[in-house]
Amino acid sequence: MINIIPTKEAIDFHESKISIFFEKIISDGYILRNRKQKKLPDTFIRFLSDYKEDLISGTPQRLQEINEEFKKKHFSNYHKDLIKSTFIQTGYTNFQKNHAKEFLSKLNIDSCVYCNRNYTLDIVKNRTRAELDHWFPKESHYVLALSFYNLIPSCHSCNHIKHNNSPEGGWENAIININHPYSKDTNQSFTFNYILKDLKTPKTITRYNETNLKVKKTLDFNKTREIYDTHSDRELIDLYNLRYKYSDNYLKILIDSFQNFTTKHEAYKLLFGIEVEEKDYHKRPFSKFKKDIIDELLKNTY
Repeated sequence: MINIIPTKEAIDFHESKISIFFEKIISDGYILRNRKQKKLPDTFIRFLSDYKEDLISGTPQRLQEINEEFKKKHFSNYHKDLIKSTFIQTGYTNFQKNHAKEFLSKLNIDSCVYCNRNYTLDIVKNRTRAELDHWFPKESHYVLALSFYNLIPSCHSCNHIKHNNSPEGGWENAIININHPYSKDTNQSFTFNYILKDLKTPKTITRYNETNLKVKKTLDFNKTREIYDTHSDRELIDLYNLRYKYSDNYLKILIDSFQNFTTKHEAYKLLFGIEVEEKDYHKRPFSKFKKDIIDELLKNTY
């Protein structure tokens, strides 16, 4: 998982758009549904007014707390349906359609935060849009559907993996049990490695501190090892061949020769199409995976 460092531009942009939407809901007290005004309950309007700022920019832990407070409200099924529609069909759908691409650009994240295999722009009906996953699922945590720290740049594949799934312990304990993309230890907590008994059966593995159960649960939930293992016969074997196929030193010789006229950063970009700095992993797919595997292969170079 790639650690997201929020930019002020993205925070300000998001807040400006969502604040306008929330203020209108609070002021009007209704939403349009099937071209008719549907009045929202006064209890919900007070809830939205009281928690508006935290709903926009609260930390993941705070968002979990707000969702629990909302669940204590005794709304009828009809009103729950209206409130859900307010956040998802009216709020998020409009944000996704009109603002998500610019939001993603200001956030400065180019590839999927969960897998770093695919770029985060998707083509939909002859236009590009940003794919944003809800870390807390919007179906069950719909009041968080517009919250900044709940909108995670994702590829369609990873978004689908999370759909209707929950981590060990459920979403009510997710902050405790799995890493959030905005937490600081998302990248440093594990590395990619490999097992290769023969060239026909390369195997990608992940290594981490066995005492850190949170890392294990995060990798398991995001299916990180399984995702990368499906690419082992291509991405892994290509790097392995550079290390051993031509000569035992070929990978090191290749990198060193490029570094004679450029920096290590440029050499890795030109040779492997990846970034080598953690803060830049998001710019090019497979950056963390290839960097970790190359580092491991170079350890065995002599």
